Amino acid sequence: MPKSLTIFIQDFTILVCMEHTQIHFRAEFTRSDGKIDEYKKLIQDMSMMVEANEPDTINYQFYLNKDETVSIVNETYANSEAVFTHNNGIASQTILPKIFGVAKISRLDVYGNPNGELQIMLASLGFSPHIYNPFTGFNR
Repeated sequence: MPKSLTIFIQDFTILVCMEHTQIHFRAEFTRSDGKIDEYKKLIQDMSMMVEANEPDTINYQFYLNKDETVSIVNETYANSEAVFTHNNGIASQTILPKIFGVAKISRLDVYGNPNGELQIMLASLGFSPHIYNPFTGFNR
C-alpha cells in the first residue's frame, strides 16, 4: 500500500501520495515459427502458477495479436520486492526457461519506481529495459 498523507482543509480532504510502490511491466514476446500451441500451453501454465503462488503479483495477463506471432504480457507487482519474489518463484524458475525456448522478449517496459536492487537486476538482463518513472495520473 502506498504511503500517503491526508490533509484536511476546511471542507476538502486532499490525499497526497508520498510514495508510489507498484511496479508495472509490459513485455513483448515474439515466438518461434510453429511453436504456438506449445507457447500457449506454457503461458497458461505460467499464469496459473503465478496466480496460485504469488499474492503480491496484482495483475498478470497475456495478450496475443491476430496472427499469434506476438504477445504482450502486462504484469503489476505490489512493490520491487514482489518482482524479486516472482523472479525467484517456482513459475519463473521452471516454466519461464521453457517459454524462452520458444519465444524471446523483443521489448521490456518498466513503469514505476524500482528500488536500487531492482534497477541493478533490470540493467543486467541483456534486453535493455525501458524504465519510466511516474509523473502524474491516478488509479481507481
